[in-house]
Amino acid sequence: MSEFAPMDILGKKFAKKLHGYAELEVHEYLTELARVMEGLLRERGELRQRVHHMEQELSAFRERESALKEALVAAQRSAETTIEVARAEGQRIVDEGHSLAERLVEEANQRALNIESLISDLRNRRREVRSELNRMVELLGGLIRDDQRREREEPSTPQLATFLRPTAAKTENGG
Repeated sequence: MSEFAPMDILGKKFAKKLHGYAELEVHEYLTELARVMEGLLRERGELRQRVHHMEQELSAFRERESALKEALVAAQRSAETTIEVARAEGQRIVDEGHSLAERLVEEANQRALNIESLISDLRNRRREVRSELNRMVELLGGLIRDDQRREREEPSTPQLATFLRPTAAKTENGG
């Protein structure tokens, strides 16, 4: 079907025949048909423009939808990765905490053993010192007893006192 332009309809000339259609009616009808045709063509052009515009919008929306889907997928992957990293980091921290706790307990146990050993050494040293002090006390007691015995055995020395007195008197008299 070939397309008609309104001017084609208006400019169409028909051959005249005897008992043909009324020329004025045909012309008015063709004029009205041309006007309607012009409106339809204008409307078709506008519709084509709208369709083209809508196809462009649809294409843009599809591109946005695709970009949004890609962004959503990327965000989901990122969230999953972040969760995995957080879980791994949390597990690492827990493991480090357990390791630190074990090390601290081991150090505390070792210190307790060292303290127990030191206390045992100090107790042994206290016994040694006490034994040595007892020996010294016994020795000093023996020395004191010996000194007391010698003192009892010594003769009294009154002559020495009289002997020393005249010397003291001479010194006092200027002697």
